[in-house]
Amino acid sequence: MRVQFWGVRGAVPTPSIEYLRYGGNTCCTAVSGAQGELVVLDAGTGFCQLGDALVSGPFGQGQGEMVLLLSHTHLDHILGFPFPGMIHCPGNLFHIYGPDSTRGSLTAVCNGLLSPAYSPVYSLENISARQAFHTINTQPFQAGGLTIRAWPFPHGEHMSIWAYRITEGDHSLVYITDVRYTSEQIRTDAIALFADADLLIHSAPYMRDESVQNHSHCCVEDAIDLAQAAGVRSLMLFHHAPGRTDDQIDTLLAHYRTLLAQQQSPLHLEAAREGPVIEV
Repeated sequence: MRVQFWGVRGAVPTPSIEYLRYGGNTCCTAVSGAQGELVVLDAGTGFCQLGDALVSGPFGQGQGEMVLLLSHTHLDHILGFPFPGMIHCPGNLFHIYGPDSTRGSLTAVCNGLLSPAYSPVYSLENISARQAFHTINTQPFQAGGLTIRAWPFPHGEHMSIWAYRITEGDHSLVYITDVRYTSEQIRTDAIALFADADLLIHSAPYMRDESVQNHSHCCVEDAIDLAQAAGVRSLMLFHHAPGRTDDQIDTLLAHYRTLLAQQQSPLHLEAAREGPVIEV
């Protein structure tokens, strides 16, 4: 599998110069399989740049097919969905997986994003590409040679997110965002999902000593502790706090790498940035 980040920020885009090295778009990660499968995790504003890149190939000819996995429907994870040209190209096919909510079905929530009050694209009916919506559950399913398993986790008191484990042959990656570990059962479920993964992509916008850590998000220390407990080989921190500059991410990364070295931990730690392709 190949992984490429197109958006690594949480909450809101950060277009200023202080954020250029890691990138300022909100969450969007593309996973490519050996058979040409394309699985995209979340559709924040980075989804627009991904779309720009894809239109030079089959998606520009109405022959593209994508599996889009939505962790949840907060704006920083879906805002880019209506805008790329590939969405408006007849013939393209998007299999969209995600949760229903108390506001309605996944289809209804996405359609609501396209209300005239928010968008110049009025309703899903005015998106030319074919859309197949699927309510996610815990049953594994296939995308070509990729096996996908989903599992729910809490995001605050009134919202759940879905984490995804994608496996190809002997290699696996896990994607989890906006989780908060408030009980031992949640930690146990996470360790089971993460177990022996080659790559764990984990949101970690805050540190334990920051006052904003209680806003229903995980902190860096939790991500590291659970990755170690699960035997993960490489941990990629993402969903960077919108106010954390590139230089501050560098400092954060150096600090926790030093701690891991002192522990003689085999865990490899990185911070996600837009652009580079990672082999899993």
